[in-house]
Amino acid sequence: MRLFPVLLFLALLPTPSLATPACTLPTTLDARQFINMSDPLYRPDNPNAGRMVQVNFAADQYVLGILGTPVRVQGSYRYQRHAPHLGEIHMREAFPGGTAAYTLLLTCLTDSEGMFVFTQHAGPIAPARRQNSDRWTLTP
Repeated sequence: MRLFPVLLFLALLPTPSLATPACTLPTTLDARQFINMSDPLYRPDNPNAGRMVQVNFAADQYVLGILGTPVRVQGSYRYQRHAPHLGEIHMREAFPGGTAAYTLLLTCLTDSEGMFVFTQHAGPIAPARRQNSDRWTLTP
């Protein structure tokens, strides 16, 4: 028990790994475009792992295209920036065969690129519930 206060004190000390990134996510995604690249190794059973996706945002709607395929889907989204370097996008799309609902938890590496965790909550392509890590790039 005497070790607990020491461990608590050490946990509260600032460390370089907890430093805030020197980048800022956009305040809005309206009229912006993302190019995303899904990590093929994080979840190999994800049918879109390793593919590039282009997402065009407008107001509360988006159009997503899987590059190199004829697949284009439309959906709605809600974007919230929790901190300058941390944001979340809730997305719902009319995918061929049914509706897909997922969340992107974004963090930036620079003002125009970063990483996100994709979490699908429901969807017509198996597995219906899955995660993947992705890299995003915001085009000018």
